[in-house]
Order: sequence, then C-alpha cells, then structure tokens
Amino acid sequence: MRTIEHLLKRIDKLHLKVNKVRIRLAYDFAEKAHEGQKRFSGQPYIGHPVEVTYKLLDFNPDEDMIVAALLHDVSEDTDRTLDDIEEVFGPGVRSLVRGLEKLSKVRARVDEPQIENLRKMFVAMATDLRVILIKLCDRWHNMETLDHVREEKQRRIAKETLEIYVPIASRLGIYLVKSELEDLCFKHLHPDLYKDIDRQLLEFGEERMKHMDAAASALKRFLHDQGIVAKIEARVKTHYSIYRKLKRKGMSNIDDIFDVFAIRVIVPTVFKADKEDNSILYQVLGAVHGNWTPLAPRFKDYVAVPKPNGYRSLHTTVIGLGPKDFNQPIEVQIRTEKMHQEAEFGIASHWLYEDTNSMSTVVDVDNNSVAEFAKPKKAVLNSQIAWLKALEELQKDVTNNTEFFSDLQTDLFNDRIFVLTPHGEVKDLPNGATPIDFAYSVHTNVGNWATMAKVNGNVVPLDYELKNGQVVEIITKKNSEPNQFWLSFVKTNGAKNRIKSWFKNKDSDKNLKAGKEMLNKYLEKMGKPILDAECSILKSYGKKRLTVKERDELLVEIGAGVVSPSIVVKAIFPLEDLLMSTQQINTKPDLEKNVVKSTLGDVIVDGQTGIPFRMATCCKPKVTDSIVGYISRLKAVTIHKANCKMVLSSNPERLIAVEWANSEKTNNVYRVNIVLEIEDRIGMLRDVANVISDLNVNIVDLSLQSPASGGALKVRHLIVEVANYEQLEILLNKLERIPNVLSVRKVD
Repeated sequence: MRTIEHLLKRIDKLHLKVNKVRIRLAYDFAEKAHEGQKRFSGQPYIGHPVEVTYKLLDFNPDEDMIVAALLHDVSEDTDRTLDDIEEVFGPGVRSLVRGLEKLSKVRARVDEPQIENLRKMFVAMATDLRVILIKLCDRWHNMETLDHVREEKQRRIAKETLEIYVPIASRLGIYLVKSELEDLCFKHLHPDLYKDIDRQLLEFGEERMKHMDAAASALKRFLHDQGIVAKIEARVKTHYSIYRKLKRKGMSNIDDIFDVFAIRVIVPTVFKADKEDNSILYQVLGAVHGNWTPLAPRFKDYVAVPKPNGYRSLHTTVIGLGPKDFNQPIEVQIRTEKMHQEAEFGIASHWLYEDTNSMSTVVDVDNNSVAEFAKPKKAVLNSQIAWLKALEELQKDVTNNTEFFSDLQTDLFNDRIFVLTPHGEVKDLPNGATPIDFAYSVHTNVGNWATMAKVNGNVVPLDYELKNGQVVEIITKKNSEPNQFWLSFVKTNGAKNRIKSWFKNKDSDKNLKAGKEMLNKYLEKMGKPILDAECSILKSYGKKRLTVKERDELLVEIGAGVVSPSIVVKAIFPLEDLLMSTQQINTKPDLEKNVVKSTLGDVIVDGQTGIPFRMATCCKPKVTDSIVGYISRLKAVTIHKANCKMVLSSNPERLIAVEWANSEKTNNVYRVNIVLEIEDRIGMLRDVANVISDLNVNIVDLSLQSPASGGALKVRHLIVEVANYEQLEILLNKLERIPNVLSVRKVD
C-alpha cells in the first residue's frame, strides 16, 4: 500500500509546483477522519484516497485537485463536513469535494433509458472537468480492488463502469483510463472469455513480442538513417479491444487479427508561426511506405480528419517489417508528442503543456532520442470550453444510445434536471419541476396518493422547485387524492394528464358535487351569489344558452379539473360587473369618484412603464383582450390573454398584473372592497401589506373588526384599487395563501 511519502516523491519527480505542506495536511486530515475504517480488502481506508491521488498525478493536477482527491470521501463517509473542509482548505477544495459527493449518488440500473439518464446526470452534475478526472481515478482504483467484494456486486459495479464511466472517458479521449477500465470490466463480466484471450496472448504473445521488439529496432534504425529522430514503442492491444474485434468479425483466434500488436512512432512537436507543423508525420509515412509494402485499405489519416474526441494520428499497416521468419502485417501509428499526450490523457492534456510558443523540441542526436518534447506548464484549468464542447459530442461514441446529449446547452443544462429516488434511481425532469411531477414520474399511484415531500431529508412544499442532484422522497397515504391546485404548478404533461384523468374518472356524481362546491367557493370569493337549485346563472354561458343537463355537464367538467371556475365566472359575468360593487353599477354617474384615469405607455407592468416585455405567441393578445403577465425564468415578462391555457396551467406565483395603457377597456382603476377572515398573529398585517405592495396595488382604506363572540378571529375590511380583473384575481389568490388567512372574498 502506498503512503504519503510515495505521493510526495512522485510529485517531486514530476516537478509539480504545489505546496507539499498543504498536501501532507490534507493527508493527515483524511487519515484522522477515516481512522478505524477498513476497505473490503481489510486494509486501512486511507490507502484508497492515496491510490486515487497517485493515479491523478498522471494528469498534472493543480494543488486543489490533489487535496480534493485525498479528501474525496471524507464528507460522505466520516463525521467531517464540507464546512470543516472549507475551514481548513478553502472554498475551491470544498467545491470539488461537493461535486464528487454528488457524483457518488449516481448508481446504475439495468434498463437502457436509465443508463442514458445516468450519463446525462453524471456530466450535468460535474461541469468542472477536474471533478470528472478525480472521479475516473476513483473508479479506476475501485475496479482494481473489486476482487474483494461479493460476485454479485462485482458484476453490478463492472456493468455500471462499462456503461457510464468508460463512454465518458472515451469521449474525453482519456484512453489511459478508458483502456484500463475496459479490461477490468471485461475480466469481471466475461471471466471465461477474458481467460481465453489471456491464454492466447501468453501462448503466442511472448514469441510475437520478440518479433515486435526486433521490428521496432529495425524501424528505429531505418528512421535514423533517414535523419528522423523518434521514440519507438511496441504495444499490445488490450484484452477488451481484442474481444470486441473478434466479436465484430465473428472470429475466435487472435492470430486472425492484424493489429493485436502495433508500433508507435512518436516524433517531436514542431511549431511554425505559432501553429503545429505536421509535415514530419507525412515524411515518416512516406519513408515507411517506401521501404515496406503498405496494405492500402488499412491506411487511416486521423490527422487530417480527427476522431470526434480529438484523437489525431496516422495509422498504416505494412508487410515485411521485422525478422525474415515473421511476415505478419504490422500496424504502425505515427504521431507527434503532443498528439500522443492527447491520445493518452485526452482533454486533460489541454493543461499539461505551456502555450505553443514555449514548446521545446530539444533533440539528443548522440542518443538518437528526443531529450525533452515539451515543458510542463502551470496547472491552470483553462479547458472548460473544450470540455463542454467534447460533451456535446459524447453521444457519438455511445453505441446503444443515439440520443444521448443531442442538445447539451438547451436541453440539458438549461431545461432539464436530474433528481434521485431514495434508492438511487435517476429521474429526468424539466427545469422547474416539483415533487408532484417527480411523484408521477415514479408511478401514477405515488402521485395520486402524495401527501408530503422530502428533499435531502427536509420537508418541502409540494410546489417546491427541485434542483439538480437532489434526493426526493414522497410520503403517500392510500386514502389521499390529487388536489385541483396541483394543476397550477406541475410542469410535466404526464403529471397534468394523470391529475386530470383522475378527476375525470371519478364518479360523475362526485364530480358534479365537487364542481358545485368549487364554483360556489369561487363565486363567494368574487362577491357573487352562489348557485341556486337550477344553477340559473349558468343559463347563459359565453355565447350560448345551456340546458339543465348541459349545466350539470359543465359542473362535472369543473369537478374533473377540465375547466377552471375562473374561466366559467368570467364567461358568465361582464368584467366590469366583477370589478364594480352593486352600488357602483347602479350609480354610474358617480363612478368618476371611484375611477382613477391612467395615461401611461403601451403596456403597464405592475404599475410601471419602461419594463421590457414581449407578446406571447401561444395566444397573441390584442388591445381589446384582458391580459396578464407571466415572469419567465430569465425574469422577462410575457403578455398573455387572461384566459390563455398556458397561463391558467402555470405557477400563479409567476403571474404579474399588466394592463393596456390608453385603452378604454383598461384605462380605469377600480376600487374593490375585500374581506379577510384571519386568525390574528404577529406580523399578519405586514404580510398582507407586502402582498398588496408587491402587486403595486394601492390600499385606499383598512378597518379592523373584532368578532362579537370574542376569541382570536378578526375580520379586516380592505378597499384597494385594481387595474383589471386579472390583477384582482391574482391579489385574492396570493392573499388566500398567506398563513393563518381563513378566507378571502370580494364584497359588493
């Protein structure tokens, strides 16, 4: 088991410019936090973060990365908190550890859509590339020690690694990690096939490697004679790569594959006018083809046309390179040192080297080798743009998932969130989704029976807006039922349809009864008489007259959640009738006393002019329409018709009063009497005043009245000035939601 001393020695060897005192402090902090904890292997737990950090050193990490790697399990597996970490090591390390803590919640299931969501969530929760690199190294070491856990868990973790971590490492071009993870997964998922390929490599590999070493030496001498200095490496294809190639070609013997063994030619990186000059690569290629016979179909130019993940190299296969008794085709890969680093470390190589003008191409002619290809640069993380760019293309390397990351900027980071069930299952929801949306995404009954929600263990309102990576738990009761109010804040069509379906499928008599209750409640709120036995006020609905049967059908639709009581009331009464008191209607000559003229601009938003707005394309409001404003997530105001379906199904908290200025229809401010029945408490008047003030509504009069029977109940009469019906409706709804408000209604 490696120790802190091994780490510090390697840091010195790699010439990393970091504060070793701080690194040792992080080690001591982690060691003390994990004291007494053991890995499945029986070794002290501190060995794991040390091994993870040791692997991370290959990526030339900055100081915070090294510290975070040592501390990556502390906040989750010990009694030390993120606050404790920040107090000692600062906010930068806290952010990295927090990112790793969030990623630890990603757990795989067996179904393909779940894997898609897991990949999306993994990247969405780790927009800092450094977090991904530490997590890949963490998984790498966990896979190396997988033998110490039970077989069932081995297979689950190996499958999860192959389906989540390997595609991400591949897309980022980090082949050093990708190839190691693939082989470790292959070993646990297909042990018999792994052993068979391992046996074949042992039987034929030793002899063939001797031939490859001889071929590498011959190629090196040849290039030297041509005046070309290069590093030559012979390599063996990984077990998993061999398996995939055999499977793809329907073969079982590795002797049937050309490129089990390959030779890499690595030449210095040359710059001219601050640009890479790759002409040396084609010079090497021409020399090789001139001396050995190439197999034309096997030539690939990944320099002129790089792979989607940025991989660049020339690949060719030639015959005759090697000893006389060895005439097998040999693949030759030709690349610069910079390309080689990119191939090994992928996008992480963006901060491995200095800018192009500081690249070094010092050549040791006597030893026929490149003494120093490039100078290490300071660990400045300046590749975030490239990181996001790479993620946009991630789906191209995922064979079972053609839609993965189809639109990163719009669909993922701006419009989607990924939250977890208590069992670790990921749910993909639109931004702004609520616990009710989540509940219906789990199961229809979970949504129908939802009574309470917890987020990260804390109780939240059912209309709470969920955030990326949160763990959501829904508390249910079998006798519970959906609430009509849910339709005003749920975001997903699935949730809306299931809520409406539930109400629609209820017993017709129950819906009729519920519809009457809902409409009566709304009529009372607006200061209008409730329904009589024949529902006479529904005789004229909109522009048609309804029969008794049709009136009942309308009430059933209200009870089923298909039609809103607000729409029905606005269709029954003229708007001025809803805004004015009976006295005002009967004394129209005196109306001027109660009307304040407006002379403001085109659209007045919340009583103010000059606020940017745009007209909704869904309902296309005209000057003659009653309107309402909706505040988008970008804080912009969109103008909708007051009866627009989009608005009626939206979050009422986002609605704002707007009016047409200079329009005869909305040019007045109406004085409205409102009664609030409340349970008095400290701060009640302040809360009422804040709601009214936030809507830019003017209070004309306020009077208090104590109940005749005594007790805590008090009735407060308000006279306010509203611009239109929509502003009144929003005001009444918001007043109704104030704690300890029992009822709110307009009175004539």
